[in-house]
Amino acid sequence: MNRPRFLAQPVRFGLSAFVIARTTDEEAQAELERLMALQKLEEQYKLSVAKGVDAEAVMFQLFAKNPAVGGNGGTAAGLVGSYDTVATRVAAFVDAGIDTFMLQFNPFVREMTRFAQEVMPRVQHLQKVV
Repeated sequence: MNRPRFLAQPVRFGLSAFVIARTTDEEAQAELERLMALQKLEEQYKLSVAKGVDAEAVMFQLFAKNPAVGGNGGTAAGLVGSYDTVATRVAAFVDAGIDTFMLQFNPFVREMTRFAQEVMPRVQHLQKVV
């Protein structure tokens, strides 16, 4: 039986990212720097985990050039900034076709609540404006 090679369903895209949203871009940047300093303290443990990893992998080359906090891309998606900055970035990803967001927060409950209360209403507003 011949099956069609392409399905009629549209392709879906997701994004994994670590979010740091604050009142101002400067506050968010300060929190990023604080978390990066904490992360640096744990570097010796990460090196032991990464022993079996191919250092030539593009993902690890990217992280070497652009240090990030969090896993699976972490802060590389640029969701670090003021509530407006992060909302604008999320809306841009939605406009580009991202329909699933797998977001990381630290500490999770407090920062997820902040995101829900401060960023998501801004994203919804931006989506209505367009």
